[in-house]
Amino acid sequence: MEVAHPGSADAPRRPRRRAESRKTRKAAVAIAQRIVDDITEEKLSPGAKLAGERDMLLRFDAGRGTLRESLRFLEMNGVITLKAGPSGGPIVAAPDGHDLAGVLGLFLQMRQLPFKALISAREILEPELAASAAESGDGVRQAEITDSIEGMRAFLDDEQNFLAENDRFHAAVAAASENDLFALLITSLHTITDGMPLGVSYPPARRDAVLRAHEAVHDAIVGRDPEGARWAMRRHIREFHRYVEERFPAVYERPVRWRDIAP
Repeated sequence: MEVAHPGSADAPRRPRRRAESRKTRKAAVAIAQRIVDDITEEKLSPGAKLAGERDMLLRFDAGRGTLRESLRFLEMNGVITLKAGPSGGPIVAAPDGHDLAGVLGLFLQMRQLPFKALISAREILEPELAASAAESGDGVRQAEITDSIEGMRAFLDDEQNFLAENDRFHAAVAAASENDLFALLITSLHTITDGMPLGVSYPPARRDAVLRAHEAVHDAIVGRDPEGARWAMRRHIREFHRYVEERFPAVYERPVRWRDIAP
């Protein structure tokens, strides 16, 4: 009698089961999650003050050490700020793409993903967001894109301020796509791939090329030309890809490190 091998078509299919659920959440994480529930359900705005330590200890029936661990966890992730002093306490913050970049950086390092993987991700995502921005016709967001272009022109001889306007341009294009999830993700990826802490420099000629690329994307978006915006952004990211690969090969191949993103 022939015996079917596990990989053969005649072998009986073994049932696949989902991985067992993780261990019971740590008490500190569970409390942090309840605090976040309070913030979102009550629609608390950044700057709103949360309950004091004494009230939280009673509500959550927790020890002081556990509660403080919860609050430190939320502060590290940009959800709250902790104000010192008698009138201090936890204050609602506004976590953004930079906070997400810090979290991503941790996971990217643990998986040993190289810098080039992030550029490739941007090369896929950003052209589609530019096309969506052209389709949306969001005048307010388009004005933000235009203002960032003017800022880059004004700071063409100032690398630090030029790159700040560069960041604002990519964030504004992503926001104009009207997809908040991708906008948040692109902002975080751009924070990581900016590259300056890794040693990537942007001399005047490179800054001028970036400005011209941004102007092409801007003109297509304002002109309500999705296909033109898509291709202009694709060319721009591909140029950046080649620039890092050719000029900074060590950075290009280097695995991302958390400390480079969240020092």
